[in-house]
Amino acid sequence: MQNQQKQIVLICDIGGTNVRFGLYTEGEGEKVNFDAKYKCDQFTSFEQAVAYYLSTQSKQPTLCVIGAAGNIDEYNGEVLTTNTPWKASAPKLKAQFPFFRHIRLVNDFALQGWALGELTPEQYRPIFRKENSSDFSQGQVVIIGPGTGLGTCLIMQNGKHPQTIYTSEAGHSTLPHIEFSNDADNEDNRKLLRILNEYYAQRGTKPVMEHIVSGTGITNVYHAFRDGFIPSQKSQRVTSEEIETLASRGDVIALKTFKFFNAYLGAHTGSMASTTKAQNIFFCGGLMSSPYVLQMLEESEDFKQQFINRAGMTDAMKNVQFSASCYRDMATLGLVVRSKHLIETTKSEEEKKQANYDIVMSLAIMQAFIEANCPQVRPYMKKVERAIERFKDAQNKEVHPKRIKTKRTKTKKRSKGRTR
Repeated sequence: MQNQQKQIVLICDIGGTNVRFGLYTEGEGEKVNFDAKYKCDQFTSFEQAVAYYLSTQSKQPTLCVIGAAGNIDEYNGEVLTTNTPWKASAPKLKAQFPFFRHIRLVNDFALQGWALGELTPEQYRPIFRKENSSDFSQGQVVIIGPGTGLGTCLIMQNGKHPQTIYTSEAGHSTLPHIEFSNDADNEDNRKLLRILNEYYAQRGTKPVMEHIVSGTGITNVYHAFRDGFIPSQKSQRVTSEEIETLASRGDVIALKTFKFFNAYLGAHTGSMASTTKAQNIFFCGGLMSSPYVLQMLEESEDFKQQFINRAGMTDAMKNVQFSASCYRDMATLGLVVRSKHLIETTKSEEEKKQANYDIVMSLAIMQAFIEANCPQVRPYMKKVERAIERFKDAQNKEVHPKRIKTKRTKTKKRSKGRTR
């Protein structure tokens, strides 16, 4: 019954414009060869894209891990992607491709969290200090990634409980009130907020954090200061990469843009650290992979002021450790980590099924001996049955040891307190 074949995982990476597919085979290290990349608008549904890719492969995967930008509905096994009309659905995939034993949907930024524990010390660097003293294996870690948008996730862990990763849409939080140390910066800030409010009011919404702290946000800020308005057409915008180049050449508007970017990043990071009591902040992806952007961050007094100055929390905020990723493909690494976990889950299930099969067969054989007038087998069968019952009881106690103990304690106290 036991299957010794290596597990094969279909890995999907759904972006705003493209979808990538690859196969990960058990034991093949940390890399995935994404051998197919399609435009999302080539297909009317995600299932259609999966079917097309699988038709080009000689191997048939039995597991599936999907990374996608969007809100994951864990209960229904669905994700509505941010920039495509697709709704990736685990039940629909399972119905169309019944050979998938398990399907996992993972938020694109949660993948950064899954990858963090796999990074070597050479793959990230400290910020605001020389030595790399960060320990990501304990306590809360907030991961922040200003890219196209503003990704944020929280890792919670301690020695008693396994790592838990919570995704967040904190990039859509309301812009905070920021006060600078001089009147000129405060006047520029009021101008920036006025232009942002006008621009997003035309779209029936209000500006949020990622409209400043992101690649898109940088272009918003740059045009607000340079032109006094934000262009509605993407083709009319200066890109964040071009603004970074201008800043490196001493362009005054570009340098002011990063000044405000760092101030609002400090406010956002400070809010995340104080509300989660995080001991570590980890920057990754997009803008934060640029050495020059990190250099401007380390030199920014505005970032430090907005991060630290919090009533009652100032001393605690000074102890937070900052690091940044030097590894550019953490999302893919996260997909591999989730694939490995899924493979281990599947193998564990196989072992349980094999154990159950062995027990059933053993009992059937013993019963056959009894029916064939071999009464000496009966005591052994009784022992096996009692062993199974003890095994089940032990499992139940391991699942809820504290709850069971509490109930017994309360019962004992009530019986002691009775009077006649």
